[in-house]
Amino acid sequence: MADRPAPSSAERHHERSLIERAAHAFFHVDGSTSTHHLLGFLALAVALTALVVLAGVTVTGALAAAVLLTPLALLTVPLWAPVAVVVSMAATASLLACCAGVAAVAAGTWAHRYLTATGWHHPVGAHRVEASGGGGSAVAEVASHVRRYYDAYAREHGGFPPRPHARVKDAAPGA
Repeated sequence: MADRPAPSSAERHHERSLIERAAHAFFHVDGSTSTHHLLGFLALAVALTALVVLAGVTVTGALAAAVLLTPLALLTVPLWAPVAVVVSMAATASLLACCAGVAAVAAGTWAHRYLTATGWHHPVGAHRVEASGGGGSAVAEVASHVRRYYDAYAREHGGFPPRPHARVKDAAPGA
């Protein structure tokens, strides 16, 4: 380190400690101190110190409790583990049943409103059911278009085109 040159003032500016930088921040250009900044810094320092102490106490207490209660937990696992499994399964089943019940009630009320309503009183989403024809008329329309295409192909080429997923027969049976 003796062979390195002394840092310039610009380099010295970046190497200052946190306390030096904080003290520099409290001085204005004219050299006067700001009491407001100083009190804010002191309040921040006190609050952070208290939080660090509380965090340390919390972590220490949690570790001490884990060390002291782990043998008790390991000795009593055969007693409370089956109960915990049964309780969690019952809670899951009841939550699933409640969700299914809510879905059934929602679907039932929507269907009742759809089937008994007249005019503009249809429930939300009813226009989609009616647009599709209710009984699958859109599907029938597409099927008729496809059927017309296949019939025109058969008239023109003397037979139906091969089905896309049909099995291809072997050239030599048994090969």
